[in-house]
This record gives sequence, C-alpha cells and structure tokens, in this order.
Amino acid sequence: MSVCGPLSLASLDTEYCADSLEFSPFADSQRFLVGTYQLVEAGSDGQASDATRVGRIYVYDADESDNGESVRIVERQRIETSAVFDIKWCYRRLQDRELVGVASADGLLTVYAADGQSGQGHLERVCATAEPTSAGSMCCSLDWSNRLDASAAPAIVTSHSDGSIQRLELVDSGVVASGQWQGHDLEAWIAAFDYWQPSVVYTGGDDARLKGWDLRSGPDAPVFNLGRHQAGVCSIQSSLHRPHVLATGSYDENVFIWDARAMRAPLAEHNVGGGVWRLKWHPEVVDRLLVGAMYNGFHVLTVDPVGLAASFMDHKSIAYGADWCQAAPSTPGAGWLVGTCSFYDHTVHLWRDPGRAHDD
Repeated sequence: MSVCGPLSLASLDTEYCADSLEFSPFADSQRFLVGTYQLVEAGSDGQASDATRVGRIYVYDADESDNGESVRIVERQRIETSAVFDIKWCYRRLQDRELVGVASADGLLTVYAADGQSGQGHLERVCATAEPTSAGSMCCSLDWSNRLDASAAPAIVTSHSDGSIQRLELVDSGVVASGQWQGHDLEAWIAAFDYWQPSVVYTGGDDARLKGWDLRSGPDAPVFNLGRHQAGVCSIQSSLHRPHVLATGSYDENVFIWDARAMRAPLAEHNVGGGVWRLKWHPEVVDRLLVGAMYNGFHVLTVDPVGLAASFMDHKSIAYGADWCQAAPSTPGAGWLVGTCSFYDHTVHLWRDPGRAHDD
C-alpha cells in the first residue's frame, strides 16, 4: 500500500508544551480540547524540587469553509490549571451537560462541564477528587466507561505515577473513588475500559506490563499480566466496532492488536519507528487506527491486514496528542479531519486522513 503525506490545513502555537488533544465525541460538533504541560523551574536560590508544573486547557473549534478545502482554528476558551497529562470527554451528554475529565500533575482527576444546549459551550469546573493517591503522585490518564454503554451513571478509571489505579464514580457530592489498587510497580501510564464490557479494565505501566482486571471479581489479581511489550506500555484502546479487539502501544515502538479472549500472542503487530503514546480507533472505519508515535510523527494504520496507510510528519517535536474529529466530512470524498499536537514546539495541526471517509 502506498503511503500518502497529508498536508496541514491549519496550525497554531499553544505557548505551553502540548501533550493531549481530544475532539468532542458528539457527531454535530467540531470542537476540540488541547491540554498542555509546562515545567516552571525554580529561581536561582531554589531547589530542583521547587519547580512547578502548570498547564492550560484550550477550547477550540475547527471552522471549515463551505467546500471543506480550508479550516480555521478558533479559540473559544482557555483555562489555567495544573499541568495536563490527559483529557477525555464523557462519551454521552448527561442531563444536557457535556462533561470532560482532566488528569493532571497535581494528582487529581477534575471534571468540567459545558451546557450541551448552548452555542457557547464554555467549560466550568464541577468537581475533583479530594487528594492524590499518594504524596507527590501524578494522575497520568483517564477513561470513561460509557463509549458504548448508555449508562446514566458512567464510571471513570484513572492511572497514576505511583503505579496505582482508581475507579471513580460521579455522585451528588462530586467524584469519589469506588476502588483503588496497586496495578504496576512503576508509573501506570494508561488505564482504559473494555467498551463492550465496562467491568473489565486494561492498564499499562513503565514496568512494561500489560494487565487486564475484571472488577466483578475484584482487583486482587489481574486476569492477565503480560510482558510481550519490551518497554513501558503507554497506550491502550478497546475497539469501537469489534468486541474483544484491543490495540496497545509502547515505548518499544510497536503497536499490537489483540483478541482479549486469547491474550497469549497478538493477532497483528506493526513497528511505527517511535514510542507509541496515543492510539485512537476511527469513529466509523472498522480497521483504521491513528497512532501518535512520539519521535516519529503521526501515522494511520490499517489493521486488516496491518499496514501503514498515511503519515503526517510536519511536527518538529515529540508527537503526543491525536484524535479523529467525530463529525463526518461534509464534502463527498473528503478525508476525515484529524487533530494532532506535539510537545516542545507546542504546536497543533489539523489535517485530513487521505483514506476512505466511511466504512464500506
């Protein structure tokens, strides 16, 4: 398969280092969020431990021309916060509100909300966890349970730099932990639900372990504990289209595709030439996977069979955040809109996947 090089349609400088990007999950929206992380060094008289981690959450809209050939990025809001590691939208509106979870360097999971019925849709802080999982621990990732489950009370899972995993619930008083366990010996970089059976959680850590947990039987022991990846496991996402299908990525530069019923060996694998920080399944095309490959740009893989479909190499720094716009292209034949961001050059790009726009 030939590899096409998409062109940047729009870009901007986020000022702080950019590490996470998430489009709104609602098909009528082209809104996206960008999370940033900036280490502010202590003064000349201070100790290295006095450095602080600050960040911003940016709210942007991708504003397309009528023919879809040009796109503007319009800033709607910015929120000053602790340094951001991960952002995830709640996948369904709850009581006409659009909720967003933010994992940050202060160790907390914070929930923001926007009025889903208003055109403005500015985010406001709703609640946060009471304290870090341990002193100095950072919250590294989160996921919502209701990507496919229409539950009115979704759960949240978070991973932390002390190796712990939390399951959280939204209640009238805020967001509270309904379970916590030691998942990994080193930083737990990623935690993700199995969207087809949200009682199952997958986690990956800097100890190079990929683990599965069935919360119905309790988290005393994982249902699997694999060392197939040769370095830290950074990204996990359950397929949106096929039950039991799981994608994982690691600092070892490999993307693995698994059948969660038979985890002895992956179904397929592909080396993308850079540590894999982010994986996102396409909203509609079953076998298409977006990859943030850290030191080797962003890529789109086909999974059936596995292969490289496109590469976007305009970023000049660590390729971290990546997501598909959930709104289908308005112009027939136009590629699906993609947003990506990179760290030290603090840059966001919008571009189009040159592959097919819908599953056949």
